[in-house]
Amino acid sequence: MQKSIAVSFAALLLTAVQPAFAAPADDACGALMEARGHLVAMIGSTDKATQDDLKGKVHAASAKLDGTLAAMMKSYNANDEAKVVAFKPAWEAFKTTREGEIIPNVYAGKIAEAKAIAGGIQAERMKQMKGAMGCK
Repeated sequence: MQKSIAVSFAALLLTAVQPAFAAPADDACGALMEARGHLVAMIGSTDKATQDDLKGKVHAASAKLDGTLAAMMKSYNANDEAKVVAFKPAWEAFKTTREGEIIPNVYAGKIAEAKAIAGGIQAERMKQMKGAMGCK
């Protein structure tokens, strides 16, 4: 009897100290905000080497987000899949505008133009994406 109580208590302790794992939507939100943060920093920088470094970080965070979205679509979890379906159109448009307009404007020294796009349509898309994924 005492042995089974001790085993049960040990099992309870093990489950209590196990790390909490983030939900895929939380991972997606984190990667989205990471990519956004690096892009905002890139827009605020005038140093080409810093811009290049930040562009690489934007792309790395975006790749992480794309991987998370792909995993969510294969999760057999209808809630996760629905979030991706709602999120993806704004994300694809966001990336297209970022690569075709914002980053080229930053490199051309057209910071006001880059900020206008980032604070306009991209801010609207960011709001859509955060809402679709349930970001806090």
